Amino acid sequence: MEVYQGIFVLVFLASFCSCNDDGHQSVVIETPSGPVRGYHEALHDGLYVHRFIKIPYAHPPLGDLRFKKPKPVGRWTEEQGIQEKNGPACMQEDYGYIEFKPEYTEDCLYLNIYVPGDVSRDRRLSVMLFIHGGGFVMGSAGEYNGQRLAAQGDVIVVTINYRLGLFGFLNLLDPIANGNYALWDQMAALRWVHENIEAFGGNPDSVTIFGESSGGMCVHHQTLIPANIGMFQRAISMSGVVNKQIIMNDNDLNKVLNMISDKTDCKQENKAELLMCLQKLTPTEILGIVNIYEFMTPDNYTEEMLIGPSIDGELINGQLYHTMHDRSSPETSFFRSLDFMSGTTNAEGSVLFYSLMPDFQETLNFSVEDGIPRRVLCEAIVPGLIQGLYGNRPDLSQRLCEFYTSDKGNDDQSNRALAFYGDLTMVAPSTSALIAHSRKNTAHRTYNYILSAPSPVPFEPPPPAWFRGAGHADDLYLLFDMPILPTKNRLEERHTTLSSRIIRYFTNFAKTGEPNSEELPVTWPPYDVQTREYLDFDFELSVNKDFHVDATRIFQPQLRELFQNEKQEL
Repeated sequence: MEVYQGIFVLVFLASFCSCNDDGHQSVVIETPSGPVRGYHEALHDGLYVHRFIKIPYAHPPLGDLRFKKPKPVGRWTEEQGIQEKNGPACMQEDYGYIEFKPEYTEDCLYLNIYVPGDVSRDRRLSVMLFIHGGGFVMGSAGEYNGQRLAAQGDVIVVTINYRLGLFGFLNLLDPIANGNYALWDQMAALRWVHENIEAFGGNPDSVTIFGESSGGMCVHHQTLIPANIGMFQRAISMSGVVNKQIIMNDNDLNKVLNMISDKTDCKQENKAELLMCLQKLTPTEILGIVNIYEFMTPDNYTEEMLIGPSIDGELINGQLYHTMHDRSSPETSFFRSLDFMSGTTNAEGSVLFYSLMPDFQETLNFSVEDGIPRRVLCEAIVPGLIQGLYGNRPDLSQRLCEFYTSDKGNDDQSNRALAFYGDLTMVAPSTSALIAHSRKNTAHRTYNYILSAPSPVPFEPPPPAWFRGAGHADDLYLLFDMPILPTKNRLEERHTTLSSRIIRYFTNFAKTGEPNSEELPVTWPPYDVQTREYLDFDFELSVNKDFHVDATRIFQPQLRELFQNEKQEL
């Protein structure tokens, strides 16, 4: 009887498809978790995918599961998967940046799966699991339609939701609720994929995690968690890695606890009672506790890390930014056992021009639309950020002021101000991660890229006229079809050509750890500490070296000797 059942399941997987009453072709497959339905989606040039939307990977984190690790979803009997192209998003504030408006709910631990062509268990396709960005407070799987990446790259693409804001990171400085639930959610999604992806034709032993911005930071975090051994084999951190500011310190955590006291009736004396009280609040009340704008001063630019990963003694035991260079640690040993790619855009500091609040501009008597003057950079922006990351270092602030001063006019000075922010928060940390991974690592590959091609649909609010380059998140339209980035009638042939090339490089890497293939016009060399070469994703591809290395030497003095003497130990 067992043999008969196995034969039936294989036939069922291979052949069961139907059309709904409205004519949409669909397929139902049986997974270890239960039956799921996917829908046929025709693309172009004869390509098509099957999309499986809103598949649960954990129990809804409601009631006493709020501020707890995700509970495995177990097995279901009712068919899962919806016809709509987007599922719900996790609870978050609507900041009004985008027109895409999903349903916001705590019942959000779902993932989407895009399978190229027909669904067959025999295909053993490589898998790419995407972790979205959004500053740990916003974003969703539904914003990233993976069908083009799946179809052109012949890989299965998975996009996931995970808890955001306090729902994902509240740390009561007590084992009863010590944060990082979002990281646990991501791990739960990875385990679900590992256990179920074969039913979709995927290979659980060929999984690449990739993410952008805070999603890239999460990817890097996951590569430093040894409990993930066997869950994935490669990782791509786009515009975000573990950096100096990413781990919340006790001062930040206590500020959040004070906000809880000020804005709720939940008392701090007994942490168990505090947790129970917080679990009874409405989602809207939880969202209202932390307001980052309360800590912004009109005359100084600072960044408070009030939402994000923290040391919990389980997933994170210390400042990973430093310990990732300790090759004897289990965290770094796991990281270096993977193939790793990291890159940024060439103008990551675009984040700065829309984060300078109107009060800040009014107090310092300037307008971002007209430019960012040197005096604003040197008197407010540099000292504020350096104080938060390096402590009281007027010598460093002065050196950086001089380094980022331009004598080529207002426009160039404004872009130099953006370069300071991008180098500090993304470029230099990415270099540090690349060195930590590649140094004396002959068993696994390291690759670095820079995106220089400007986007016709900037991800952020429209940039000022003086802005130059590819801004933060301007690589996303090249990989995904995104409802928040309407590209119709705005892409030229050069954009679609670049997109096809990047998709090929990325999916080649996901399949083998080697991004190159014969049809690609430029051979992408591995990154190592002696050559430090990267592939420049411009409309004309090229190989270059040492992107913004002089800035990295200032921000990362402990790495400077490596650029001169390969034998120098970290």
